[in-house]
Amino acid sequence: MKDLDRKATDLARAAWLYYVEEQTQSQIADKLGVSRSTVIRLLQRARQSGLVTISLGVSSETFELERDLEAAYGLRKVRVVPVADDPTMQRRWLGQVAAEALQEMARKDSIIAVSWGSTLRAMADSLSGEVSVPGMKIVALIGGLHNADHGTNPYEVADLVGQFFGAPARALYAPVYVRNAETALGLMSDPGLNEAVDMARRASLVVFSVGSLSEEATMLKLGYVNATEKAFLEDQGAVADIACRWTDADGNPVPLPSTINPIGLSLNDLRNIPDRLLVAGGQSKQKAILASLRGGYATHLITDEQVAVALLDQAHRHENK
Repeated sequence: MKDLDRKATDLARAAWLYYVEEQTQSQIADKLGVSRSTVIRLLQRARQSGLVTISLGVSSETFELERDLEAAYGLRKVRVVPVADDPTMQRRWLGQVAAEALQEMARKDSIIAVSWGSTLRAMADSLSGEVSVPGMKIVALIGGLHNADHGTNPYEVADLVGQFFGAPARALYAPVYVRNAETALGLMSDPGLNEAVDMARRASLVVFSVGSLSEEATMLKLGYVNATEKAFLEDQGAVADIACRWTDADGNPVPLPSTINPIGLSLNDLRNIPDRLLVAGGQSKQKAILASLRGGYATHLITDEQVAVALLDQAHRHENK
């Protein structure tokens, strides 16, 4: 096969796998035997050449829902995606819109703090092409999770975002939780770690998701919160995991078990970052998203339609009390 023919075939095949079979860029790279950056360039060329055209059908009701949520919770911008048939597709749709929002919010000579998880990995995987932003830096919001799925760890997500923007990415080289306070204090006094945390505090934009105490929550499935700790948090009224800190239904921090000592930004640190993009959806996270909004942790929100309607209903109930 001539090189030109092969390039054209790879272009069409990459576009088909991504837009029709809905595979991730990493999966396509493995299938085609090329790097992820090559897949990104192929998808970009597919759109530029007209091989792929994208149209978005958004109803006026969706725009109205977004504006109503902005007004109800004092948010600067809300984007709502349709409800998907399965969680994987829902994360992908959230990630695609989050990738667009991230590019809109990126500024030169700025620091972006990035959290972790499958939804934010979907965002990173939806960044198509390469956009160089002078002076930008990326930093992981929290410490690492040694047994997280490949590609969802805080630094891995931050690194992918950094590759897209041509920006250096900084990790927090410590566990997300340690089992005693003395160890946590010792780690936070390390000059390198302290510098990375201070860098995250100085971010102008943070992108994060939220977790819950449901049995399907990643922190529980990975064993970072055991059954005893879960019971303790439930007794404290915890409903939301925000940057690996826990809050009640109104977004107020709750006491943590003595065995949970987070490494990374505090909730006050998070709230002091000027732009705060929350990306989360799904019924299991509805209470956690509501707590995040009530606590003032987000300035921008990307969620699904079902959650958006429920959030608006909660706002109306609060007004009518």
